[in-house]
Amino acid sequence: MRINGDAMKISKELNITGVIIKPSDIRELAKKVYEEYESDNESDRKRINFILKGNDETQYESEDIEIFSDRGILDTRRIIGIEMTYFNYSNNKRISIKLDHTVRDYGWGNSISVSGSNELWVNGIIKNFEGIISNWEKQVILPHKYGWFLAIIFMIIFVGGIGLLCLNFLSKLEWSIAFGFSFGISFWLASYLVDELKKLYPIVELRTGPEHTQVEAKKRRKVYAIISIGVIPLIISLVVELIKIII
Repeated sequence: MRINGDAMKISKELNITGVIIKPSDIRELAKKVYEEYESDNESDRKRINFILKGNDETQYESEDIEIFSDRGILDTRRIIGIEMTYFNYSNNKRISIKLDHTVRDYGWGNSISVSGSNELWVNGIIKNFEGIISNWEKQVILPHKYGWFLAIIFMIIFVGGIGLLCLNFLSKLEWSIAFGFSFGISFWLASYLVDELKKLYPIVELRTGPEHTQVEAKKRRKVYAIISIGVIPLIISLVVELIKIII
């Protein structure tokens, strides 16, 4: 399609958030990009580039899809950033993929953008990528979406626990003063705990490298064990004690 003699450019973008991305997912994306590159007959007017960024600030760059090979970099290094770019200069076809391991509340910058002068091609490529992304493992986003609500719950638990300690060990005057201070301490503890939970569940998690380098997954397993063994029984006992005091 042309307007006033110039080809019109059509662009579409997919934002990526709330997912866990594994090496097999990354390879599937790269394969699709490389297929588009190989199927294009304008060999002297096209470019492709892949970049992998390690957590130790090492960067790996190649025009060969073998950079994503089995038992290669994705399996032996912890990767925190990925870029894939395909561009055909003759018809303005472009695919740009950017993935970053992100612990912020929103994964801005994690996206797939497709542009070109052929709208059917743009729509078809976007649909293909949508299908690939739909199969990715979903991330737990409760700490990001409902952080304020979790902070209130944690604060109530902390205030209740500190209050019980004050009742058992302090006089009424000392208890009232200490209980007042407990609100400030509980607010700080609750906010800190929510921030730590967000780090455990990155809004976009690149789960690459050996298992021992997958920090978030390891910490989550430890947290689950602590909650089941210690935290839940403690909360139940606190609730029981509070009920006794109220009754």
